[in-house]
Amino acid sequence: MIEENGTVVEISNGEVWVETVKRSACASCAARNGCGQKLLASAGEGKRFIFKVNNPRNLAVNADDSVLVGIEEGAFLKATLFMYLIPLLALFVGAIGADALGLSEGYVILSSLSFLAIGLLFIRFGSRSLFRSYKYQPTLVKVF
Repeated sequence: MIEENGTVVEISNGEVWVETVKRSACASCAARNGCGQKLLASAGEGKRFIFKVNNPRNLAVNADDSVLVGIEEGAFLKATLFMYLIPLLALFVGAIGADALGLSEGYVILSSLSFLAIGLLFIRFGSRSLFRSYKYQPTLVKVF
């Protein structure tokens, strides 16, 4: 399970809203001074995220409680593959299909970008029902 610490900011109508703060692992890394990722990681460091979490075990929780939220690794990996692989495959299908039809390079590029857009639209609108499942949403694991 992938877990993150957070603070309960609001409880309303049985919904628990948790705030987490993005932290970078660069401070503990041995290569922190010579790595280009440090600049990218520090750009978003300290950013606060507020989101709704599920409480399937009905843990007693109050505002300002420290909590541990988590999501199953398998569900996270499936969602990640779905979100990145579908548009990428659509891009390649568009390019290979246009090339197989013998179209010029400009049309191949246009076709691949069109299929990429279709893939992104599919992700945008097609994933709503899939990701409504509890296994794809963060859940309340523990209250401290």
